[in-house]
Amino acid sequence: MRKHTAVLAAGSLVLALGLAACSSGDGGDGGAEDGKTLKVWWWENDDSALSAAWNTAIDIFEEEHPDVEVQFELKTYEQMQQSGQLILDSNDAPDVLEYLKGNATAGVVSKAGLLTDLTDVASERGWDLDNTAQDVGLYENGTMGSGQRYGVTNYGEYVGMWFNQDMFAAQGVEVPTTLDELEGVMQTFVDAGVTPLALGSADYPGPHLLYALALAHMDENSLAAYQKFDGEPDWAAWEDAATTFSEWVDKGYISTDSTGIPAQDSGNAFAAGKYPLFYSGTWWAGSFVTDATTFEWDQFLFPGNDLHPGSGGNIWVVPAKAKNKELAYDFIEITQRPEVQNQLGDLGGVPVAAEDGGVTEPVGKVVTERFSELLSGDGGKLAWYPDWPVAGLNDVLIAQTSDLVQGNVDPAQAASNIQAAYDAGKPQG
Repeated sequence: MRKHTAVLAAGSLVLALGLAACSSGDGGDGGAEDGKTLKVWWWENDDSALSAAWNTAIDIFEEEHPDVEVQFELKTYEQMQQSGQLILDSNDAPDVLEYLKGNATAGVVSKAGLLTDLTDVASERGWDLDNTAQDVGLYENGTMGSGQRYGVTNYGEYVGMWFNQDMFAAQGVEVPTTLDELEGVMQTFVDAGVTPLALGSADYPGPHLLYALALAHMDENSLAAYQKFDGEPDWAAWEDAATTFSEWVDKGYISTDSTGIPAQDSGNAFAAGKYPLFYSGTWWAGSFVTDATTFEWDQFLFPGNDLHPGSGGNIWVVPAKAKNKELAYDFIEITQRPEVQNQLGDLGGVPVAAEDGGVTEPVGKVVTERFSELLSGDGGKLAWYPDWPVAGLNDVLIAQTSDLVQGNVDPAQAASNIQAAYDAGKPQG
């Protein structure tokens, strides 16, 4: 029997968990496992590819564990972002949950000893976690990408350029293969009275675009310096990116009205056929199948770049205080099975372990094959995300891209502000 529990209000959640954290308990791993319940939490919407695939995983789990009650709770991204550490430090922690990857989230709680080390579990159970998408589950002293395994993902994501094929055909332009060609395409649309880029610079699309322009000037060494503190980041690349970003605003490639637009609205505008280009992630694929029905659309990688924003997805973790860890391991294992992975791909998600030929829907084939190319380094490589190195960097990146659109900062100042936030947050010593 599956038990569904309503989401707690954020304030009530903090209060309840605060009391739980302060209450007396076993003070360790939650006591002996009873093997009777599995508490599973995630925050993905019911209509998402991930939610559908994970519900299939629960169905399989229930078939194979008929005497176990699955207690599922739908949380929100904001709850986990704001209260994740408190949740994991509570004696009421779930057995397995979706958690945010990155230094400022999973890195912090792994370093604090709040997650179960899955390194030996993965080895003993023979989990195939060799591809680089699984690097998001590795942490050493809180830094992501190497060390012990504290999480496992069953999906991937990357950022690419969605484009309206009908609008391209109407203007007689082809898919660009270089940055110069991309600017030529956008200029053609401007000359025709059309703003080419749907951009929500009040949200993550602004920083993702700025990062792509910075990656055009970076190699693997400068990327490692930025993401893993392995050397000094190439801040000149960021100033060059800010310069190009500002020029695009001046040329009309980006609307000055974008400063008040969130990601969802910019994606909706593309799906409505109002813009020919939208630079954003594969998480839009499923919704475009449903919503972008008045025109043909497709996607290409940012032209000329070898490095692209993207990574393995958010991770399944097992709290150190989980009460039924073996059942949690069983569930994580099921999410990697072909039937779950193939379903995820057919719904527009990006599976990391689908069968060859197992994904048959067109949108799934596009994003799955391209993600596999990025994992293999054939034609590109995943560069993670610009806000990952230090806590609070996302807010600074959004502020700087918004200010560039508004003309409130020059490119050198924008790059300097990003560097200052980065330097203030990076590990010392």
